[in-house]
Amino acid sequence: MIAAASSFVLMAASAKMMPGLSSLEMVFGRSVLSVGITAWMMRVARASATAKGKTVSFRPQRSWFLFLRALFGLAGLLCYLEAIVRIPLGTAVTVYNLTPVFAAIVGLLFLGEKISKRQAISILIGISGVAFIKGFSADVTWPGVLFALGTAFFSAIAYSFVRALNKTEHPLTIVMVFPIVSIPLTLAMGGWNFRLPEGMEWFWLVALGVATQSGQVCLTHALRYHTASRATQIGFIGVVFAMLLGILLGDGIPGAAQIGGAGLVFLSLLLGQKAVRKKRSALNPAKESAPR
Repeated sequence: MIAAASSFVLMAASAKMMPGLSSLEMVFGRSVLSVGITAWMMRVARASATAKGKTVSFRPQRSWFLFLRALFGLAGLLCYLEAIVRIPLGTAVTVYNLTPVFAAIVGLLFLGEKISKRQAISILIGISGVAFIKGFSADVTWPGVLFALGTAFFSAIAYSFVRALNKTEHPLTIVMVFPIVSIPLTLAMGGWNFRLPEGMEWFWLVALGVATQSGQVCLTHALRYHTASRATQIGFIGVVFAMLLGILLGDGIPGAAQIGGAGLVFLSLLLGQKAVRKKRSALNPAKESAPR
């Protein structure tokens, strides 16, 4: 998850260096590159398994789930790319880390899950953190904040699908379906306006593609061993990376409002995580108390 968080910050930084390309153009270029890299990784994985006398299958088992994961992942990626061109990098990543809060809300609305008082308080604190950042930061716009919130919302759903798919699908299959779905959808949404990158845009587009690929692979593997909320909590380190990198990219030193808002978001997620652990302990005390 630390590698995934670092990769996604580098992806965001690369996107910030291509203001002349639209989000759809960046996602399309990233997806084409991802298909090639993932196909190569599949070939290496198959050859490695064959050398050990084993077989590996990349055949999808739950195609409909894979498609929905790719669809929500695409929506989250487009929102993320739109957010980072409108607000400072560190702020966009901070708001994006509200993913566990949205995961709890999605569970309440669509999965019939209950929210404890502690979780409800954590949600209110998280929303207050975003409001604090927006209300006291002159360089933070509502469109940028809304796109960042959209990233958190769609990512929460996509992470849940990845978590479920890891039980039946090979990690590389999950990674491959994402760009395969993204390519025709991005072309349908704006392919007639696409233009080829120019000069250094080629370098940053490749960097974006490689960083996104690395992030997707690391995230998929991480969600085999951690719940979505716990994995995202480990990924908090990405906020620190983003704020430091944002300074180098010209965003300036984060102000008191941005740091204070980030603190509220972290507090929200910490309370939410404790609430989840308390609920699990009540349901299965023997398992929760077992050494790890």
